[in-house]
Amino acid sequence: MKTCYDPQRKQWNRSTSARVPKHDLFFGTPQNKPTAGIPIGDGDTGSLLWLEENGLHIHVNKCDLWQDAPSGVTWDDSCYCSGHEEELTCVKHAGEITLKMGFPVFNYLYQKAFTARLALADAAAYIENDTPFGSFRLRAFAHNGVNVLTCVLNCVEPESPEITLSRFGSRTLWRWYCQQKFTPETGLEGTDATAEDTSLYITQSLEPTKFCIGLRYISDDTPAEARLRNSRSARLIPDASESHDFTIIWSVKTADTVEEALTACKSALDSAQILGAEAIFESHKKEWHDFWDKSYIALPDDYLENIWYLYLYYMNSESRGAYPPHFTSGLWGFNHDYVPWNYYFHYNLQHMYLPLDAAGHPELAKNYFDLRRNGMEKCRLYAKIVKRTGGIFLHDVTDRFGRGAEYHYMNCAPGAQVAMQCWRHWLFSGDEEFLSNTALPFMRESVLFYLDMLTPGDDGMYHIHATSAYESNEVLDDSCTDLTMIRTLFPVYLPFAETALRERIEDALSHLPPPLYLPMSVPVDWDGKTISYGIGKGKEPLGDAMIFGVGYKDGKAVRKSFGDSEVPEQIEAFPDVELSPLYPAGMTGMGDRGSPMYNALMNQLLLHRTGDETGHWNMLPVYLARMGLGSDVYKAAREMLSNFQGFPNGLNAEDGEPGTLVRNEPAFYTVRNTETEEKQLLRSDDFIHFDFETEPIIAMAIQETLLQSHEGFIRLCPAADGLPVAFRLYAQGGFDVSAEFTENGFIVTVESLLGSPCYILLPEFTARYSLYAYKSRNGEDYLSETVNYSEIKNETVIDFSFLKKGETVLLSGEPLSGLEIISEPPHSPNAAMKICGKAVLGSPALIG
Repeated sequence: MKTCYDPQRKQWNRSTSARVPKHDLFFGTPQNKPTAGIPIGDGDTGSLLWLEENGLHIHVNKCDLWQDAPSGVTWDDSCYCSGHEEELTCVKHAGEITLKMGFPVFNYLYQKAFTARLALADAAAYIENDTPFGSFRLRAFAHNGVNVLTCVLNCVEPESPEITLSRFGSRTLWRWYCQQKFTPETGLEGTDATAEDTSLYITQSLEPTKFCIGLRYISDDTPAEARLRNSRSARLIPDASESHDFTIIWSVKTADTVEEALTACKSALDSAQILGAEAIFESHKKEWHDFWDKSYIALPDDYLENIWYLYLYYMNSESRGAYPPHFTSGLWGFNHDYVPWNYYFHYNLQHMYLPLDAAGHPELAKNYFDLRRNGMEKCRLYAKIVKRTGGIFLHDVTDRFGRGAEYHYMNCAPGAQVAMQCWRHWLFSGDEEFLSNTALPFMRESVLFYLDMLTPGDDGMYHIHATSAYESNEVLDDSCTDLTMIRTLFPVYLPFAETALRERIEDALSHLPPPLYLPMSVPVDWDGKTISYGIGKGKEPLGDAMIFGVGYKDGKAVRKSFGDSEVPEQIEAFPDVELSPLYPAGMTGMGDRGSPMYNALMNQLLLHRTGDETGHWNMLPVYLARMGLGSDVYKAAREMLSNFQGFPNGLNAEDGEPGTLVRNEPAFYTVRNTETEEKQLLRSDDFIHFDFETEPIIAMAIQETLLQSHEGFIRLCPAADGLPVAFRLYAQGGFDVSAEFTENGFIVTVESLLGSPCYILLPEFTARYSLYAYKSRNGEDYLSETVNYSEIKNETVIDFSFLKKGETVLLSGEPLSGLEIISEPPHSPNAAMKICGKAVLGSPALIG
């Protein structure tokens, strides 16, 4: 077997940073619109670069430019977030930078040669072209608080490019699709622009945030004059010349006063100028090289592999600041202060962070867990006022303080879901400080809340009344999402509870009503023999042909979804609530084959609509991976991308024609003016925005096809369908797992980072090979080990429970002496547009 693992050096001869160039975003033709822009960011500040006919536009955002709701707007400032239009806590944009020339440098008609590229390895944007008017060369990147753009411009006649820094605040229009407060002057106040020497500054006073965005022009070639245009805009105009070679740097700083923010911004620009663009870039490349080499995947499907690497690029570029980015547009909004939905929506936000632990980047979830931990006090008060319970009630819509919305108090599952997300984060990392300060407190408060929500019934069971299954207006009793989270959370927290609380938990668990199973419907679901609709059409249902119910309405057991999209749903509920025990709760898995819950969930999954019929945030590919349905995972993932990855930079669309977002006819929303109650039309195309939900779901599904660890052991390639794959991922219990599976054999290394008991399940197809097992510690030679087995969840797993912290086990299908050691060569940068159905990455090369 050829392998990239070298047993003598005990290292893998592959480098993620050498692989990712094959997944660069390549634009072979100019795309003059922000939705084809190239996002860069240092995790705290993000800049979206896009081309206009005569130059470059850069929209700058930062994760903590907060404008808080004015005092007195909410019912209770201490626990409710405002629902009043344009009077809410929101993040504002920092400003805009434009570089304008006097000729149409990026009009397609004049391109002799053109390339724009997002280079993943060094996280930089490159743009080069050649036109009858001259040539343009640009590189831009963001690193530790400064953004650096170097530009070389050669013109056929003297040219004076104009560099402008401006900031025009605006309404947030967070509910543009249904209502707005018609106050066009909102957001314009508090802005002050200045120009001095070769620098431009704009200070902005928000409540409570004060910030400054500053830009500096640096050139040994061509001097430039700074001019103030108005209170919100300033510009730099270099002397006219046939050649320009310059650098611009920009930074955004917050402080207690605008004066302090201005001083901090000047200091950042001074330091960057002294250090120099190339020195900053070398540090930047090293940081990203280290980032990339923490994990690795190689798949037969190049497009899906590309999406996984893009997901990690975007998360590292936008999720290292004090606050999580918003799930729509993140740090790359491009329409002034417009932020659709505005608040932190639990279900949407959690998608962004679910893949990070297995991908080896738990550090990128710090701001997410900080947000939830810091909001506990408001959630505790919210529970007391809204539900009259103890513990915390995390509304699925919150602001940065954890304050819940003024409406829809029925979805009670988010707190427990976040609590379990904290627990799983600890299982991966073993971070005891995180366990003590964040995970256990959040789990405890979520347990207390649900204990107070449970009510004894006449049947001797404890029930939960008048809640909803996720985001829904349907009022249910014994909602499946609530009972699922109780069954998941309570046993996990039980060992940490003090005696009195432990007794309450045990009592509740012993009196919960059983899971609700309902018979599949004839003829809607099946004809008595095979399934009639959905991804399982033509297959036989499992067991007794039962599915998972969603709860009781008016005393009657109800379900939601039918495979046939023409059949009305029994109740109007949130999609896929029936599958909540499968994911994200993880109550069942492939080791539970044959159990009533496994059979019901599999039947429910087989009835699921296909990937091209789902929504952009639907977790169908993850469900399929959890159940080991490998070929269906890739099919569903590609269908979702084809339908919802609407933009060529890999970000997805929540609305519009898939792929191109071009409609045959204009589309409008009918919205209400909240001051006059008049109705008016808004053209929906004016409110196009990025969405960041499909990519994380695809990333999570890919990881789950390669490695699963939620069942108490490491399950390798559970849904890879025997295809050749390679990966480096991480498992619960603190295991660094690297593997190669080919048509000729396999090799796996598992390093224990925490010293937890290690159990491994190889995929079924490896049974045709012999099994060789080895162990090493601290660089010592490998020693052959006797292979022992144990039974966990009906699976026979390889038992390495003796593994200690720092030790590594190696499993191979042949003796190490028979391996042919190779190295993965560096990959060339991608130089083509990639296509997945109606979706694309990049744009095609020029026709010349």
